Amino acid sequence: MPRPQKCRCICSRPKVKGFTPVGHESGETVIIGYDEYEAVRLLDYVKLTQEQCAKKMNISRPTVTRIYEEVRQKIADAMVNGKEIRIEGGDVIVCEAMKPECVNEVHCCHRQK
Repeated sequence: MPRPQKCRCICSRPKVKGFTPVGHESGETVIIGYDEYEAVRLLDYVKLTQEQCAKKMNISRPTVTRIYEEVRQKIADAMVNGKEIRIEGGDVIVCEAMKPECVNEVHCCHRQK
């Protein structure tokens, strides 16, 4: 029996809920979970290391690597095949307020409210 999935911590739900291709719509949709979105946000936008990302999301570094590889494949599939991207769902805990360790974080989602 597999080990139960650990709940992932995300800063906040994204304001943008998806993207639609222009020019070649396949009619198909790729679903990206909130945890996958958060991994891309932290690794590619905020430029954290995988270890820092893992700590923020309260998961292991190998789990971050797996999540990141899966979401990159989904994004590539959507871009190459003209699929819509929707961002929704997942077993996550949403940070409701700025944490003390985020006080000096420029990219904390709670600064943009």
